[in-house]
Amino acid sequence: MRASWLVASLWFALVGGPAFAGEALEPQVAEIERLGATANWRQTTDNIQALSPRLEALSREQRQRVEFVRLRMLALSGDESGAIQGLSALLQDSPLPAALRVRAYSTAISVAANVEQWVRAFTWLDEALGYLDEAPEESARLLGVASYVYSLVGETGKARELAMRELSLVEERGDGHGRCMALTHIATAEELSRRFRDAEHWHRRQIEACTRAGDMVFAANGKYGVGRMLAAQGLHGEALRWFGQALAEYEKAGYAAGQWDSRQALAGSLIDSGRDLDRAGKLLTDILRYYRGRNADSAVAETEGLLARLAEKRGEFAEALAHYKRAAPATASASAESEARERRLAFLQVQFDTRLKEQQIALLQAEKELATLQVTAAERRQWLLWGGIGGLLLAAILLTALLRHTALERRRYRWQSEHDGLTRLYNYQQVHKLGEAAFAAARKRGRPFTAIVADVDRFKGVNDHFGHAAGDETLRSLGTWIAEVVGEGGIAGRSGGDEFMILVEGDAPHAEALLQRLRERIEPITVFGRTVHFSISSGICEANEQASTLEQLVHEADQALYRAKHAGRNRVVRAGGHEPRKSGPASLVVVGSGIDFGRHASERCLSEIREAERVFCLVNPMALAMISSLRPDAINLGLHYAPGKDRRETYREIDERIMTEVRAGKRVCAVFYGHPGVFADVPHVVVRKARAEGIPARMEPGISAEACLYADLGLDPGRRGVQSMEATHFLVYDRRIDSAGLVLLWQVALAGDLTCARFHAEREGLKALVDKLLRWYPPEHEVILYEAAWLPIEQPRMQRLALRDLPDAQYAEYTTLVIPPLGRLEKDTTAGLLRQSAAEGRSASTH
Repeated sequence: MRASWLVASLWFALVGGPAFAGEALEPQVAEIERLGATANWRQTTDNIQALSPRLEALSREQRQRVEFVRLRMLALSGDESGAIQGLSALLQDSPLPAALRVRAYSTAISVAANVEQWVRAFTWLDEALGYLDEAPEESARLLGVASYVYSLVGETGKARELAMRELSLVEERGDGHGRCMALTHIATAEELSRRFRDAEHWHRRQIEACTRAGDMVFAANGKYGVGRMLAAQGLHGEALRWFGQALAEYEKAGYAAGQWDSRQALAGSLIDSGRDLDRAGKLLTDILRYYRGRNADSAVAETEGLLARLAEKRGEFAEALAHYKRAAPATASASAESEARERRLAFLQVQFDTRLKEQQIALLQAEKELATLQVTAAERRQWLLWGGIGGLLLAAILLTALLRHTALERRRYRWQSEHDGLTRLYNYQQVHKLGEAAFAAARKRGRPFTAIVADVDRFKGVNDHFGHAAGDETLRSLGTWIAEVVGEGGIAGRSGGDEFMILVEGDAPHAEALLQRLRERIEPITVFGRTVHFSISSGICEANEQASTLEQLVHEADQALYRAKHAGRNRVVRAGGHEPRKSGPASLVVVGSGIDFGRHASERCLSEIREAERVFCLVNPMALAMISSLRPDAINLGLHYAPGKDRRETYREIDERIMTEVRAGKRVCAVFYGHPGVFADVPHVVVRKARAEGIPARMEPGISAEACLYADLGLDPGRRGVQSMEATHFLVYDRRIDSAGLVLLWQVALAGDLTCARFHAEREGLKALVDKLLRWYPPEHEVILYEAAWLPIEQPRMQRLALRDLPDAQYAEYTTLVIPPLGRLEKDTTAGLLRQSAAEGRSASTH
C-alpha cells in the first residue's frame, strides 16, 4: 500500500501538473525577487500588483515567495506593523520551504527589533534555529540577524562575534549580498561600542559591498553610518554631506524609516555646527510629528532633546526648558519598558546561546540521519525496481531525463559564464583564473612562463569604414585563428574590446614563434561583399624577477603592446628589449578633459591621449579613472599636492615633471581639468618653455566650468557683459565692479589666501570679500554659489542666497560665486556725439 502511494506521488509530482503550473511565470517571480533586493519598493510593489491577476496560476511555493517580497516592501515603505502581522501569518503557512522560512524569520526578526518588539524578535530567533538543519545554507543570514538584535539590546561584544562568523561564512561562499549584510552588522556593533573610527572604516566597506551587490537601502545605510561616525568625532561639516547623500538614496529607495533617521541626524549636525538653524528647526518639527504618530517614545525623547539644544543655540532658554520637560515622560516610558525588557532578554539570550550550541550538535546528527536515510532510500529503490513497478520505472526515466536536461543547462550556463560569446575564447575573468593556476604550476616546476597581449590595429577604423558587422566578424575570425594556433598548448581569451590575451608555458622565443604562426594565419575577410584587411600588434613578457606575478607579467606585456603601437603597428615587441624607434621628434600637447570627461572629451583629446608616449593627468578622480582605462601608464600629477604645501611649489614640481619627459625626446600629452588655458598657470608655462627651446607645443581647448555655468544657469554674457576674476586677485588689487553686468569670482573658498597652502574656506576671507562687494551691492542682493557636475548622473550646485550670508555657506575648493546684474543699463550719451561727428566728417568728404 505504501509503495503504491509512493509511486502515485512520484508520478503526480513529475507528470501531474501543479508542480509545473507556474513554470511559465517563473521569470516574473524571479524578477520580483531581484527587484526586492535592488530597486525602489514602489517599483517592486508595482510588479507584484501587475502579477496579482495571475496568482492562481502560480505554484504554492511561488505565491509564498512573492508574498515574502511584498511583506518586505511593506516594511520598507514604513508599515512595520502590517509587515509583522503578514510575516507572522506567512510563518504559520505550511508547507513552507525551509530556506524561505529562515529568510522570512530573518526579515521578521529585523522588523520586530526596529520597532523594539524585543520579546517577539528573540522568540522568532529561537524558533528559526529549529530549521537550520533543513537549510544550513541560511546559517550566515541567521547569524547576521542575531548580531543585529544583540547590537540593539547592548550586547555589542556578542554582536561583533556573531557578525564576524557571518562574514567568514559568506566570503567562503562568494556571496556578494551576504557580504554587504555582514559588514553592516559589524559596523553596527562597532558603532554601538562607541569605537567610532573602527565603525567608520566598516561602514565604508559596507558602502562598497552593498553598492556592488545592488542593495540601495543598505548602501544608503552605510553612508548614514559614515555620517554618524564623523559627527561623533566632531566633523560635522563632512557629516552633513554624508547625511545628505543617505537621505537622497533613502528617498530614492522609498525607505521611510531611513529617511526619518537621516533627517534627524542631519538636524543634529546642523545644530552642532551652528549652520542653517532654521532648516534644523523645520526638520525637527516634522520628525517630532512623525514619531509621536507612531508612539515611538525613545525617538520622541531624542527629538525633543534636539529641539531643546536648538533653542539653547538660539538663546531661547525658556523654550529649551519646555522641550526638556516634554522629553522627560517619553524618556521615563522608554526606561520603564527597558527594565522589563532586560529581565526577559536575560532569559532569552541564555536560551538562544544554549540553542545555538545544541543546533551545532543537531546538525551533525542530522548529517548522520541523512546518510542513513540515503542508504534506506537506495534499498527501497532497489526493492521497487525488482518488484517490477512500471510507474516507478517511468518516473525514473522522466527524472533521469529531467536531470540530464538540468545538467546540460548548467553546463551550458557555466560555459557561457566562462567564455566570450563572440569569439568563443575564454573571457577575461576565466583567463586570469586559469592563468593564476598555470603560472603557479610553472613556477613550482621551474618552467618559463610567458604572457602575450595583442589587439587589432586601428580597429575603430574597421568599425567606422565597414560597419560594426565587419568589426564583429574581424574579432570572430581572429578568435578562431588564435584557438587553432594555441590549441591545448596555452590559455587564450578575449580581454575586452579588440584586445586578446594568451598565456603559455614556455619562453619568449616560443611565444614569438606562436605569434608568427598566428600572423601567417591571418587573411582578409569578406563582409557583405566588401573585403577587410587588418593586422595585429602584440606585446610579449616572459616571467622574471621584475615580473614575478601574473598581474605584473600581463602589465609588462601590455606596456610592450603600447610600444609596438607607437613603433608603427603590425609588429611584435618583447618587454625588456630595446625601445622601438620613435615615430617622430619630441613634442608637447596640452588638452582639456572638460568638466564631465564622459561627455566633454573630444575625439581629438582622446586621440592625443592614445597616441602620446607619455601621458600626464591633473583631473578629477572620475576623469582619471576613465583616462587610466585608455592608458594604464598615465601619470597622476595630483599626487604632488599635499595639505599645507604651497601650491606654487606644487606647480613648479608639475612643470618640471612634464618638461623632463619633453626634453628627453618624448611625445608628451598633458591633460588638465576643464579648459587647460583657463585659470591654470602650468599649461601656459610648459607651452612657453617648450616653444622657447624649439620643441613643437600647442594647446587644445576643453569645455570649462564657465561654459557649463552659462548653460546650467541660462546666462548669456552677451546681454550685459561679464567680469571674470579670481576672488583673491579681486580682494588684493584695486579692481572695480560694473554692477550693471554679470560678475564671476572664481575659487571663492580661497578668498584672501596669500600663502597658496590652503584648500578650505575661512570665514575671515569670505567676510572681507563680502565687505568689499557691499560697495556696489546691497546686503540682500541675491547671489549664486555654482559647482559644475562631474558626472551625467549628478546635478550641478546652484545655491541662491543673500550676499550677506556668504560667510556661513558651504564651499568646495572649486566653488564659483555668480553675482547677477543690479539695476538697468544706462545709455552713453558720448556715443551719440561720436556718431554725429562721424556723419559730419563723411558729409564734408563728399564736397
